[in-house]
Amino acid sequence: MRSRDIFEHQVRSLVSLVRSWKARALGELEDVEADVLQDMVSLCSQSFDRGDEVWNAFAVPVAVHWRMRQECFFLAKRGQGPYLSELAAGIRQCTGAEKVLLDDAIYSAKALFAMSAHALHDHLQFLLLATPRLTKAPASIALRSCSEPPWRMAYFLGVEVTKPGGKRQLNEPGVQDAVQGCLHWGVDALTKSVGQDDLESAAPSKFEQGAFGTTVCHAPMYLLDAIQFGEKALPGYRLRQLLQEMAKEDKQATLYYAFNPVCFALDLLLKGRWLTSAMRWSLFASETVEDAQRQVRGAIAAAKTGLRCQLVSLELDALQEMSKKTALGIYSVRGL
Repeated sequence: MRSRDIFEHQVRSLVSLVRSWKARALGELEDVEADVLQDMVSLCSQSFDRGDEVWNAFAVPVAVHWRMRQECFFLAKRGQGPYLSELAAGIRQCTGAEKVLLDDAIYSAKALFAMSAHALHDHLQFLLLATPRLTKAPASIALRSCSEPPWRMAYFLGVEVTKPGGKRQLNEPGVQDAVQGCLHWGVDALTKSVGQDDLESAAPSKFEQGAFGTTVCHAPMYLLDAIQFGEKALPGYRLRQLLQEMAKEDKQATLYYAFNPVCFALDLLLKGRWLTSAMRWSLFASETVEDAQRQVRGAIAAAKTGLRCQLVSLELDALQEMSKKTALGIYSVRGL
């Protein structure tokens, strides 16, 4: 057996042992101590001490809802590098980091969440130092316009380089507020062309020729926080979309909901006079049913459609029976 194989086996064994310790500890610790342990594990999986500097992985969630312009199709496989460089420069200025770099590939939450710490470190090293890869490149996705698009959440992956011992600033409220002025670069990276001389001389983009719709760039956060933020925001986008479609035909509607313990989610059934829609609002492990209910109410308020929407709680059996009568399957939003 090669020494490299022996080393990788030792690493896998150590990771397995640490995971078992973590699971046991989380079950025995009080809530506060368990949260501290969870934060430590999360930090170790996305922050890498290189001796003379620290690499912190982060992500930029971008929500997209692109329709086809007539029959003209649009496909985005990567973000436009110059716009992402402007966004990275803005983030660096707001955080005071030594360096900030954004990958131009487009990623799903699932792909980023599934990356091991070893693979993530290897990818960041490839981005920063252009060294040969030791692991397979993370799988990227493409964003498409279509006739009846659902909202999607995509991510740009980035790395923040800081000095050892420095405080990580990206998630701080002040930085989150300051970086808002840079987020238009994230939208432009997906929807605009790049001019020959500068960004302002760009010709009409392929997006403008082949698609129309909405692109929302959210503030960057450290990797796991960004994934959780994006996946929690996605059901709200989807529910607002359903409300907007219903408001075209109805003046009032009823949103029935029930907790589904098997799927750990709220099953929703939106019924108006003419239209009925169903979806599933998944919960994270740290969330309660009351948290999800507040988020649903927030999404309804944010829709601003003028549609009067009454919320009614049902038992799961009653909701499922109602769904069968309308011949609707539950639309599951979250993919993790």
